[in-house]
Amino acid sequence: MDIKQKLIALAIAIVLVLFITIGIDTFYKAPENKCNDIYNKPRPVMQNCELMQEPNKTQCYLQQQVQFEEQSIESQKCYEEFQPIENLYKRNVFIILVIIGVLTIIIGFLLKEMQALSLGLMIGGLINIIVGIIRYWTNMNEYLRFIIIGILLIILIWISYKKLKYYL
Repeated sequence: MDIKQKLIALAIAIVLVLFITIGIDTFYKAPENKCNDIYNKPRPVMQNCELMQEPNKTQCYLQQQVQFEEQSIESQKCYEEFQPIENLYKRNVFIILVIIGVLTIIIGFLLKEMQALSLGLMIGGLINIIVGIIRYWTNMNEYLRFIIIGILLIILIWISYKKLKYYL
């Protein structure tokens, strides 16, 4: 395989990953996190406590502390309600990317006659799987991480043994 074919394969891989990522963002929208609105909503104007005399100074600081605590409680509640929704979305995107990645690797493996296309699809599929793993990594338990990386390693070894030795 010459340098032009390798560059075409790389271009196919990059565009495939972009296409899949943009497709997911277009047709499967991420849930909207409204928790940030808590910090952006108008707050009552507080006086500069530093300029006040006691006991008003202490009262001013106590009012600010109460407002801060209320905002923190509201923010924490919002986060706790949003987290399961976001985790479900991340898991679904992970599954979509892994399925598409595996399918493109298989299609690439089956295309024996078109080396550049075959290699590009396999690299793009691998990158999609890696992107899916990275996006869902923090939500996976350690056993799932170990299993996924082990399966990915086995796939890579198998592909390199069966297919890539003919390309490089």
